[in-house]
Amino acid sequence: MPISAAFRPLAVGAAAAVVVIGAFTLGRSAHSASASPPASPSPSASTASPSSNGISVSGVGRVTGKPNLLRLQTSVNVKRPDVTSAMQEANATMAKVQAKLKADGVAAADLQTSGLSVQPNYDYSNGSSRLNGYQVSENLSVVLRDLSRAGAIISDAANVGGNELQIGSASLDLDEDAALIAQARQAAFADAKAKASAYATAAGRSLGTVLSISETTESQPQPLRFAKDAVASAPAAAPVPIEAGSQDVTVDVSVVWAMS
Repeated sequence: MPISAAFRPLAVGAAAAVVVIGAFTLGRSAHSASASPPASPSPSASTASPSSNGISVSGVGRVTGKPNLLRLQTSVNVKRPDVTSAMQEANATMAKVQAKLKADGVAAADLQTSGLSVQPNYDYSNGSSRLNGYQVSENLSVVLRDLSRAGAIISDAANVGGNELQIGSASLDLDEDAALIAQARQAAFADAKAKASAYATAAGRSLGTVLSISETTESQPQPLRFAKDAVASAPAAAPVPIEAGSQDVTVDVSVVWAMS
């Protein structure tokens, strides 16, 4: 429908107003964009250092060593009709085990009582509960530092402890790993620096000074598995076979360099 002469000036005026308002809005937006400083990147969105000229890189160093000690978790478990006899039997058995370990050369500092439990036992048959005795458990942590004799020492303890002695876990570990950690630390830093240098070269930059270093170290004992029944029945002349194998020491490092 054609616009009448009476309304044409109004329509033109409205269009001009829209253009003016639009120009004003665009001009203000352009002024605001040029006046505002650039937004800083979110720390969680970048691995760079807080400085815009930094780069953060992680490195890993791993060194293999040979375990030189064995950690044992042992326990004496006795069940008797009354708590007094159960305690007496458990105490006597544990005393014999400790005495044998010391006689085999285990230092007193490497023997530690790590738990004691006294529990009543109930018979729940026929829809009722009836007290039928007490069970006493005494736990002993043992460190064996001579792996060449560790198998014989375990067999001796099993023979003395009899059916009441149980070995819950055994793990091979490193006694002194400071030198291995130092080697792994050097390897981890070298790994991180090689990566950082590659990134800097790709970006046409060069590495500057180190801004920060953080690390985590891991040296996990290696679990040793064997049949408990075989240990309990092994004669003193047949030591439990033990192979030390190897153990890794790992260092993870994060390093931030300045870039120029």
